[in-house]
Amino acid sequence: MKQKLIVFFLALAPVAFAQTLTRVQQNDPRIIYTGTWYPNTNSLESGGTAQLANLKGSQAIVFFNGTGINWIGTSDAYSGLCYLTLDGVPTTVDTANAAGATLYQQSLYSVQGLTPGLHRLTIEIFHSHDAASDASWIWVDAFEIQNGTLVAGPLAADAGLAEQNSVSANYSGHWFQNAGAQYSGGNVNLAVDAGAHVDFTFNGTAITWLGYRDEWSGIAQVTMDGGQPVTVDTYLTPFAAQTATYTVNGLSPGTHTITITATGTHSAASGASWIWIDGFQVSGNGTPGPPAISAGGVVNSASFVAAPDNQVAPGQIVAIFGQNFTASGSANATSLPLPTQLGSGNTTLTACGVALPLYIVSAGQINAQIPFECPTTGTTNITVTVSGQTTTQTFSLAPASPGLFTLSGTGAGDGVILHGNNSLVSTSNPASAGEQVVFYATGLGLTTPSFATGAAVNQTNRTTATVTMTIGGKNAVVTYSGLTLGLAGLYQINAIVPTGITGSQGVLVTVGGNGTSRTGVTMSIR
Repeated sequence: MKQKLIVFFLALAPVAFAQTLTRVQQNDPRIIYTGTWYPNTNSLESGGTAQLANLKGSQAIVFFNGTGINWIGTSDAYSGLCYLTLDGVPTTVDTANAAGATLYQQSLYSVQGLTPGLHRLTIEIFHSHDAASDASWIWVDAFEIQNGTLVAGPLAADAGLAEQNSVSANYSGHWFQNAGAQYSGGNVNLAVDAGAHVDFTFNGTAITWLGYRDEWSGIAQVTMDGGQPVTVDTYLTPFAAQTATYTVNGLSPGTHTITITATGTHSAASGASWIWIDGFQVSGNGTPGPPAISAGGVVNSASFVAAPDNQVAPGQIVAIFGQNFTASGSANATSLPLPTQLGSGNTTLTACGVALPLYIVSAGQINAQIPFECPTTGTTNITVTVSGQTTTQTFSLAPASPGLFTLSGTGAGDGVILHGNNSLVSTSNPASAGEQVVFYATGLGLTTPSFATGAAVNQTNRTTATVTMTIGGKNAVVTYSGLTLGLAGLYQINAIVPTGITGSQGVLVTVGGNGTSRTGVTMSIR
C-alpha cells in the first residue's frame, strides 16, 4: 500500500496545507462489493458510470486513510433506505428525493473531522424505502476522501485488543451502539434482529469475543472461517461487562475470520434476544520472519519511480517496500524532530552511517528521510532492523531526484497544488494564467542554509541547484524553491502559471542537470 505522506504532514502541521479532497470513482478496484450490483452508464454521472443495487444484504465497503469521506450517488423517486456503518457506528440513510426529480452526483452521506488514519465505511441495502419513494435502489457513483485516499482491504487485526469498532470488523443488518464507562473503549454494539452479524478478520492463532451479558441477552451462532456454526447462549445473571463470551484456540498461523450472528432467539430464562459485541482479543500470531526489502524497493515517496531509475538524493523522503517491517500493526511519527525508531518491533534504518528519521512504518512499507549526510553520487547501503533482525539493500544516490506529490498518492494525476489563498487547485477550482501557485515535492537536493536531518525547517532557504518547471510544455517562472517551513523533508516550488494554456496540463520539474520528475502529474487551468 502506498501510504500518502500528505496525511502525515496535515496531522503534524495542520496550518501548512489546505484540506485536500480526492475523488475516486465507484469502479475503483479498492472498493469491495458484495451481493448483486448493476452497472449504469449515464453522462450525468461522475466518470459517466455508477453502480446500483436493491438486493437485501448487498454491500459496498470502503477503507480509507484520511479525515473525512463523502458518498456521492443518485437520488430520485426510486431510491431507498440503507444501513451505513462508519468505524462501527451504525446509522440509517434515506437516499430518496421526495420531490421526485432525478438528482445526479448528490452527496448522500458526508462526514469530516475524523482522526487522521484508517477508517471503514460500509453501505448495506436492506430493500426498504420511505413513503415518498416507489423502490429501494441504492446508488454508488463516487467517493471523495478528505486529506487522504482509499486503501485496499480487507484489513486484518494483529495480536492485541481490538475494539468492536475496529476497521477489521464489518457489520451487516440492523445494529445499535450504546455508550457507557462499563464498556471497553466506552461503547458497545448490539443487535436483536435475526441474521444481523459481524465479521471480524484477524491475524492470529486464537481469539476471544468480548461481550456484555445480562438477563436480556440471547443466543448467537459463531462460525470460524465459514465452518460449522457453534451455538452460544449469552444469557447471564448477574450481568457482566467486558466478559469473555466465546474463545477459539489452536488456529493455524495466518488470517482468519470469525462471524457472530444474532439468531433472534433466547433461552427460557432470558427476557430478550440481544447480542453484544464489545471487542476481540487476538493472540498467537507469532513472530514474523526477518525483514526483506523488495528488489528496487527504495524509491521516491512522491513519484514511486521504480528501478533501475530509482536514484534518491540526500534529504529526500523515500518509500521502502518489502515485508515484515514491523512485528505487528503500524506506527506514525507524531512530532518533530522525526523519531529514528518506530513500531512494535522497534524498527530502525541506517544509511551513510546515520539513523534515518521515520515518518511511517507498516508491515510492507516504510517512509523515511535519506540523511543530508549522504554523498550526492555513487551507491550506498540501507539497512532495516526489526526485532533485532536485519536486511540490507544497495541503492543509488544523485544530487537531486525530483518528485511531485499527487492527490492520488500514486505519483500520477493531479498534483498537490495550492492557490495563494491556500485552497486546492482542482478541476472545480482551477488555476489562472499569471497566477502564482505552490507545488509540493521532495528530492530537490541540498539547500542554503542547510538543516539537520529529520528536524523542522526553521527559516527561509533555497535549493542550491536551479529548479525549473514546465506546465503544459511551456516554461513557468519559478519564484521560489526550497524546504517548507515547519516540516521535514518536504519541498515547495512557487511558480507562475504561463499564459496560453487551459484544461488539464502536465507538469514537469527539472533540478539543474540532475534529474526531471516523472510524467503524468497534472494540474487544472482555466
